[in-house]
This record gives sequence, C-alpha cells and structure tokens, in this order.
Amino acid sequence: MILISNNVGKYMRLPKDAIIRVNMAWIKTVEDLDKILIKNNTKKVFLDYPQGRSKPPKPTLTLEQGYEFCAKYPNINYFAVSNIEQISNIKEIQAKLPTHVEFVPKIETLKGVKNLTNIVYDCGIKTLMLDKEDLYLDVKKNNDEFFKCIELTRGICEGLNVNLLELEGVVFVRRTK
Repeated sequence: MILISNNVGKYMRLPKDAIIRVNMAWIKTVEDLDKILIKNNTKKVFLDYPQGRSKPPKPTLTLEQGYEFCAKYPNINYFAVSNIEQISNIKEIQAKLPTHVEFVPKIETLKGVKNLTNIVYDCGIKTLMLDKEDLYLDVKKNNDEFFKCIELTRGICEGLNVNLLELEGVVFVRRTK
C-alpha cells in the first residue's frame, strides 16, 4: 500500500494504485473537502482526522464530519484518527463508520504503543499508522525509548500480521522564485 497526499497530485501524475491521503487538519471547509473527494472519486481515499492535535494547523472540521464524509463517499476506504490509546475510543469510532471503511488507528504516544497488542486483538485492527515524529516528542526526545517503541511496534505488527504504515520520504515544493 502506498499513500500519497492529495496535494502531490497538483505537481505530478500519481500512480494508478496509489491511495490518496487527505489530512483533515489542512482542510478549512466542508466545501473544500467535497472538492478534493469529488476530484479523486476514482481513487481509493485514506481520510485522516487529527484528533487531539496540538501543533498547527488545528482542524476546523470535526470528527463527526469525518464520519459523515465516510458515509457520503464510497471511495473513502480508510479512516485514520490520531492519538489512539484506548480500546473504548476505537470501538466508539468503529461503531460510527460505514462497513466499507477500515478504521486505522494512528499511534503517536508511548501509551498507544504499550496498548498496541490489546488494541489489535480487542478491536480487530488490520492496519496501523505510526506517527514517528509525534511519538518522538511524546517520549521527550529520548532516542533509546523512541527506537525501542518503533521496534516494538514493528514486532507486534509483524507477529500479529497487521499492516504498519510508516512515513517514507517527503516531497518539498518550491514556493518562491
């Protein structure tokens, strides 16, 4: 699986099998999200909601609106939510999603990593997203703890046959000439 930001499509042709990731933190209005989803109606979409985000940009759309978009657009195949740590939170989210949408917990904290096995077992999780940048901040920039968390997460996912999504590379765009 390869996820590519919807913004990359402004600059290049995307691979046919790419899944378009739309980060709701960067979407200002319902109309803006509608436009993006209509434009990508032939692609699978990974909608990403930044729950509990403390860094800018903070979302203007709500988690409830994320659910509504998942129901409205059949090409939204994945719905991720940030800062997942507890089973009760996952079950609440899963209960609100249409059956065609796979819930993908975003693991960003030490607590989330420590609860990972229970999260997978108790909630039937097939795919996880690891936000290493936020995890690094959560472990207070402790390199040893950070790398232990990454290896633990990878090991759990491999052992439980869970897909693990990690950031691989970045695209930079020149804004000024």
